[in-house]
Amino acid sequence: MRITSALLSIAFAFPLFSQSKPAVCVNADPNILHPCQQPLFSNPPPPKTVGDRIVVTTPTTFFPQPAVNPFDLPPGTNFLPSVFSNNFDVNFTEMPNTLPSTPLVPYNLHDGDPKVSKISAISPTDDLTRIFGHVIDIAGQSSKSNEDRAAARRAIGMAIDILEGNPIPNRVYSGLPLLHYDGPNKVKSVVAIRDSSGKVVGGNVDVHQVWYDSHIEADTAFIDPRVDAGGPLPTVIEVPWTITYTVDVLTRGEDDFSPYVMYTNGAGMPGVGMDQSFFPMAEGTRTVFKIKMAPGKYFSLVYTWGWRYHPPRAQVMENATKELGGKTLPQFEIDTFGANPRQNEQTKLAAIAKIGDLSPEKRMWNALRGARAALDKGSWPEVDRLVRTANNAFSDWQDRTRLPWGTRNRVRADQTADLTLLYANNTIYAEPSGKIDHSGSLQIDYPKWKMRGTTLNVTLYNADNFEHAYQNVDFGGARGWENQFKSSVKFGGSGCWFTFGRNYWWMNVPNTGPSPNGTAAIIVPPADATGKPGMKKVSIEYNYEPSRRIRFYQFDPFHHDVAILSVH
Repeated sequence: MRITSALLSIAFAFPLFSQSKPAVCVNADPNILHPCQQPLFSNPPPPKTVGDRIVVTTPTTFFPQPAVNPFDLPPGTNFLPSVFSNNFDVNFTEMPNTLPSTPLVPYNLHDGDPKVSKISAISPTDDLTRIFGHVIDIAGQSSKSNEDRAAARRAIGMAIDILEGNPIPNRVYSGLPLLHYDGPNKVKSVVAIRDSSGKVVGGNVDVHQVWYDSHIEADTAFIDPRVDAGGPLPTVIEVPWTITYTVDVLTRGEDDFSPYVMYTNGAGMPGVGMDQSFFPMAEGTRTVFKIKMAPGKYFSLVYTWGWRYHPPRAQVMENATKELGGKTLPQFEIDTFGANPRQNEQTKLAAIAKIGDLSPEKRMWNALRGARAALDKGSWPEVDRLVRTANNAFSDWQDRTRLPWGTRNRVRADQTADLTLLYANNTIYAEPSGKIDHSGSLQIDYPKWKMRGTTLNVTLYNADNFEHAYQNVDFGGARGWENQFKSSVKFGGSGCWFTFGRNYWWMNVPNTGPSPNGTAAIIVPPADATGKPGMKKVSIEYNYEPSRRIRFYQFDPFHHDVAILSVH
């Protein structure tokens, strides 16, 4: 199976149509768009370049006038009635495991009950906070012993190990680096499950995630739905399968587990997306979930987000067979970071060199390595200065909903734009123009957009030493969204109003022409030889009303993983 660039850079080559309903849908209101349908769009005008800005016009909403403001008169015209059935693809074939919740079975896609156990909640934030304070205290002492020198060196070494993802005893986050250079090592294949005759009847892939502060770090960024990828063996393309998540919730990581899956429609075009679960997780716990998936031929990605700290708390697992410009997504990682960045010290350092020096994580890493060298020379004032520099970068790292203070000499929020994004460390930092209202949850809102005809202006900076790209996704505004309500308030959940949402997604940014590497997308060039970030400006005219769940989902289609900054 290949999901080509048409999926991420939609060509919009299909006319708008409303399909007739199969027998299972006969109870639906014939005047209302229904989950059995797969509406598509006619061609919007192609993007155009105006000065230094790319201007994108989205398709027009599926829902006709008169439009209703979904925020003043909720839920608006694009809200669909809950229908407790599986979804159907473009050929009216039922898609197993696409009904996440029913009145009688609220966790319909759980394969068995989640298993919860206690773990140490110590997070990278906890350890780095302790390390920086400890070394600064030692450096400030009037006299220092050999034991002090050894203690400082151990502490600095541990901080570097945290950033690089080296093994750390007694830490559940061990092996998950804060520097995002290891994409080629995060590809997994679905393992086949066969019946007694050897026929493939299912499959499973194991995923490990850690949640803390505003972060989700994972050992998986790509899932190959072909069994034993690369060989002519039976696959789960035509059969349901599962993902087994082991989720460790560390300090300040309490949240609701709500993986959101995006499926195609059976013809390689955008289809249905849905929250597959909504299960409260407490700090200091490990929860093992087994989640049921539709057949592999529909799989696009799974977007795991945290409702308490969203947008920054998010992570993605893409379909490893997906292509852009004839190149698979894992190949983008390999071409940037090498085939195996974790193979040895040389490959690791070469991969980390691709991360821009302006990123908070790389600033920490550079300062700590300098501090270790200064310590070996016995220069305690230099150790103190460099560890304080690392500590300042550490502060920037803890909040991705503002631009890092340490980059202000190179990047500032564009006050002529609604939102400024900075690609750095293979992730996204962001800052809206004007007053920032985090509302206690690091959330970025875009209240300006309530009705069709609104234009979003985004300024994009790239501080890394490789190309990034930009994509903007509709989570049901134009094609409709459905909320299969299942309150989790009494269990400690935080997102009860939108539990188990289901919607029709669509890519807002179509093909803008080839880049130098032959890939169609909005390209943000890398930093230049002086470290000055590359820059691109984008305007998107929204011709539909947003959904109440989320206004838009934006990410880097070349290097997805945690390069996400969705806006409510």
